[in-house]
Amino acid sequence: MKFKFAALPLMLASAVASAEQYNSFTDVDYTSTDFGTVDVDTLSFQSQYYFGALETLGPRKEFNYILPVSNIYGGFAYSDANGSSSDALTVGGEYYTGQWKVFGELQDDDFSTDYSVGAGFLFTPNFLAEVEAVKPEDQDTVLLFRGQYNHQLTGNDYIGFTAEVDDDFDYRSVSSKYFTALSGGQYLTAGLSMTDTDNSDVFWGGDIEFYFNENTSIGAGYAEDESYYFDATHFFNRNVAAKVAYGSNRDFDDLDVFSLGVTIQL
Repeated sequence: MKFKFAALPLMLASAVASAEQYNSFTDVDYTSTDFGTVDVDTLSFQSQYYFGALETLGPRKEFNYILPVSNIYGGFAYSDANGSSSDALTVGGEYYTGQWKVFGELQDDDFSTDYSVGAGFLFTPNFLAEVEAVKPEDQDTVLLFRGQYNHQLTGNDYIGFTAEVDDDFDYRSVSSKYFTALSGGQYLTAGLSMTDTDNSDVFWGGDIEFYFNENTSIGAGYAEDESYYFDATHFFNRNVAAKVAYGSNRDFDDLDVFSLGVTIQL
């Protein structure tokens, strides 16, 4: 019994030491979408830098549900559809000062330029409320009200919730994510989301991901419109990971979406 109590601090120290810290995340992805005679190839690049270190929860790509750390991000995507090309640019950032948060984003593509700005308040480390104004090009501004709540369970385990509505209550959305550590250094996440609008039926989707260890995972997702996907991620070391995914739809047998990507975390 004395040995067990003496070993406990060492076990806790080992668990703490195993957590990794990262400031930047960069993804490069190639996606091929085939649907009948339509063939779309997309190459995308996204990068995000946090001005404070983020600590993993075990798996190298799992972090806290709410991340109150100032950051900037940007992304670019180029698509070619049967010889016709298009591109899209996204830039944005979030700034935290005390319990307050301000954020903004610009999205520009061949069809429109959209802006959004917002502010939030962190009532507790586990409860964040936000209001966001979204201005699509040639359309009226829409106000979105959003709340995020993280319910901490044992250890790093948690279940998180996000709810969002617009100013006219024409749009309503809720989502949740569950993270838990299993025995033997394995982990599991599960997510569920539902969106309801006045012009359509409730749309729902769910996903699950199983981690064999901190480096390797497989996942799957399914949605109300009969779409589904399978994916896998593997970290070769603490900084570089490879991703592969396949998606389709049960109502459209000739739809195939393949994706390959690389993630760099520093």
